Amino acid sequence: MMITAHFHGILTDWVGTPSAVFDLPAGATFADLMQAIGDRYRSNMPEQLWDDNTDSFKKQVRAQGAAKVYKDLAMPLKKGEDITFMLMIAGG
Repeated sequence: MMITAHFHGILTDWVGTPSAVFDLPAGATFADLMQAIGDRYRSNMPEQLWDDNTDSFKKQVRAQGAAKVYKDLAMPLKKGEDITFMLMIAGG
């Protein structure tokens, strides 16, 4: 199933693209998407962005789907889903 990941703001620079399509197996989870992102873009990402222990973005990156925020790596994905990744920055 095809999943599109969109990278917002500085993530576009760090990952190297504003969006990418991943062909994942039926029944894939958010962990599968994270692994695919890591396999493709890990070498572009700074240490403060990617956690090699969990094979996913660190906590300051929010993953937003159409109707939910992805926090749990076990969350199932839906065919054709678009997920936007944003770096959460505090400031004023």
